Amino acid sequence: MNKYPKINYIGNKNKLTDWIVDNFPYKKGTVLDLFCGGCSVSYALKERGYRVYSNDALYSNYVLAKAIIENNHVILNNDDFNIGVSKKEIIQKHEEIRFLENRLYFPNEVGELAELVCKSAKLEGYKKYLFLSLIRRAMIRKIPYSRMNVPWNQIVKLRDEDYSYAKYKRRRAYHNLPFIDHIYENLDNYNNSVFDNKQDNKAFNNDAFEMIDQLEEKVDVIYMDPPYPATMNKYGDFYGLYDSIFNKEINYINFSENNKFLDNLEKLILKCLPKSKYIVISENNKTKPSINDISDMLSKYGKVEIKEKRHQYKVTNKENKNETIEVLIILQVKTSNHSS
Repeated sequence: MNKYPKINYIGNKNKLTDWIVDNFPYKKGTVLDLFCGGCSVSYALKERGYRVYSNDALYSNYVLAKAIIENNHVILNNDDFNIGVSKKEIIQKHEEIRFLENRLYFPNEVGELAELVCKSAKLEGYKKYLFLSLIRRAMIRKIPYSRMNVPWNQIVKLRDEDYSYAKYKRRRAYHNLPFIDHIYENLDNYNNSVFDNKQDNKAFNNDAFEMIDQLEEKVDVIYMDPPYPATMNKYGDFYGLYDSIFNKEINYINFSENNKFLDNLEKLILKCLPKSKYIVISENNKTKPSINDISDMLSKYGKVEIKEKRHQYKVTNKENKNETIEVLIILQVKTSNHSS
């Protein structure tokens, strides 16, 4: 049975996807997930039989979308991990990604990662993207707090299993396992996430504004889960070094700045108006600008409906003490805004 795989993505909507999709204005059709992130909403939409277009500016998220949203049937087998790569290739790649040494991993671990990256380059199509997704999972799993902006001295301290046990009563031995161990541990999990929903799903790696410009057809719903202002939302810092390994960084509009959020969001909404009858936005009650500010802006362009659900986010197996209210803002676009 297909199942959404273990991703480790801060801000992941995995526990909210049923509620989100239940409140969509259409029960079938095409949905553009404009900030797909860890793809949990895209995956739930795929399970419900929608045609899904998943987009994200981060390459680390794009490889997930290719592997588990666009991909309908291709899986990995053990032979795919036995691809031969030369010492010369590994040494060259190691030099290219040496910036990770004593920043995220120890030098010998960066050497192991270099070999895996070389192997991924030998694969083609969806096998490549599944392999890249597993590399991403292994990289995140080896870092304390599952994010790439933790200072190196903290990483070293928390990877000391005796220190971790003395302070937290957990040794966290998984941080010290080789990358390949994490990959094999998660292989079935990722293979089992692949399924065919009989739709032509697509993955994209674009800035949100560029994605709307490139959208050649009208979709039924545009879903947005942009970085929440005033929350833990530095996704570029959390996962961007993965993109750097593959030289896949792109420029994109940063939605996480409070003073620019509403202006950027309105500019994006204006681009979206001719492309969809509905725009659905995920936010929560802690965002600044407030939900009322966002709703007031959206009301200029159609009918606005608000849905709310109490929710607690989990980070590193600890639930936040302060419960948040997850909010869906549903804009039914005025007919006059639709393109002919």
